[in-house]
Amino acid sequence: MQSRVREALGLRFEPVAVLFRNERPNEALAFADGRRGCVMWLFAQAALGKPVALSRETIGCQGGAVGLGFAAGFPDAERHAYFLSVGVEETGAPERLVEQARAMPASPGKEHLLHGERYWKDPVAAAAFFEMLPRVSAPPAWVVLMPLSAVPDDEEPAVVVFVANALQLAGMVQLAHYRHPTVDGVIVPPGAGCMQFHLWAAAENEREFPRVVVGLTDPTARLAVKKTLGADVLTVAVPWRRFLEFEEDVAGSFLETGEWRELAT
Repeated sequence: MQSRVREALGLRFEPVAVLFRNERPNEALAFADGRRGCVMWLFAQAALGKPVALSRETIGCQGGAVGLGFAAGFPDAERHAYFLSVGVEETGAPERLVEQARAMPASPGKEHLLHGERYWKDPVAAAAFFEMLPRVSAPPAWVVLMPLSAVPDDEEPAVVVFVANALQLAGMVQLAHYRHPTVDGVIVPPGAGCMQFHLWAAAENEREFPRVVVGLTDPTARLAVKKTLGADVLTVAVPWRRFLEFEEDVAGSFLETGEWRELAT
């Protein structure tokens, strides 16, 4: 399955299709059972042309489980609220959380739990963020991230995710409103990179007018893909129905004008 949008925008990386399957494709990369890792690292491999697969057992982290819909929330929301905000060291956190953190082996995770990722001002703000997260139907056994060009013609992805620089993002924002004049055809919700390309975008599929979701604003996710995708890109997650519109709307749009060609060269 080829993409006119990719060709028109001159996208360097493959659009990534989000698929749900009951079995892991034989050739798909995956984290080993019990191995921790960031979903965005595997996402980058898909953008580079390699299919990847994630399951409940190989998701890598709690944020990833929520981001891909395998979990509706965090098993210890209070702990995660401190993790994402100020940490538990000398912040008034419950003693059980302080003891958990101090008992952990040295690792970035321990440092984040002790001192916080600082993405939210305090645990109250982080907890409010948890309440904002959309709820989606749990996927089957595997979420497969596959280069769009490798998707069979008879299979429909839930979402197509583009990796775009500033100019390409500008083009897709314009394209998102091309046939739908509105002020919110594109949203930039907070959250981990996987939440932005999957959870928020999958929830948009339930709306009459699905919005396009810009992501990769999470510094941790950006660090995970910096070496593979670069430091100057964002993700643009397009629900399937909107993707079909995008593909149809390239012809005759601003993407075929001399002004756009001048910008792109």
